[in-house]
This record gives sequence, structure tokens and C-alpha cells, in this order.
Amino acid sequence: MKKFFLCGVMAATLALASCTTTQLDDTIQRSLPVTCKLIETGHLSFVAATAAGDISQRTIDKELAAYTAIAPICANPESVTVATALPLAVQAYVVISKAMKEAKE
Repeated sequence: MKKFFLCGVMAATLALASCTTTQLDDTIQRSLPVTCKLIETGHLSFVAATAAGDISQRTIDKELAAYTAIAPICANPESVTVATALPLAVQAYVVISKAMKEAKE
């Protein structure tokens, strides 16, 4: 999942390099549901792992903060711009991925 997401972000970045802001915003709005689905899956997996594992409260708090930050954007993708969506989505995914890694240890 991590490789797929990072490859997707890199491909989107390269493909969008020559686009206008409006084109970028449209592209982000179209691709955001896929990204949000990956983040949602990671979050649900982490929540399940917290019930079964010995995960620090600090990690739980970080994961929840990342998920909470991206949730409004995922709930309303048509209001999102490239300036708001991309950094939050990448940050949320990285934090949730790290939390999942700790949960597996």
C-alpha cells in the first residue's frame, strides 16, 4: 500500500508539473477519493491493531491527529485545492503508515 501511494504521489507530481492551478485543483479533486480510501483503510487497520497491541499513547494520538486533519478534506473533496489537499494527504498517510509499523512491532 505504501509503495502504491508514494508512486501515485510521485506520478501525480510529475504529471501535474506543467498544469495550471485550476487543472491541478481539478486533478486533485478527482484523485482525492482514492487517496482518502487508502488513508481510511490505514486508519481502520490501526484502530484494530490498537485493540490487540501494545501501542504507545503518543503514537495513538499522532495517528488520530493526522486522520482528523484529513477527514474534512476527504468528506468534501470538491472544496479542496492543491495547496490544501496534497500536503495534508501526504502527511496523514506518512503518520498513519508509521503508526501501523509500530503497531506491527
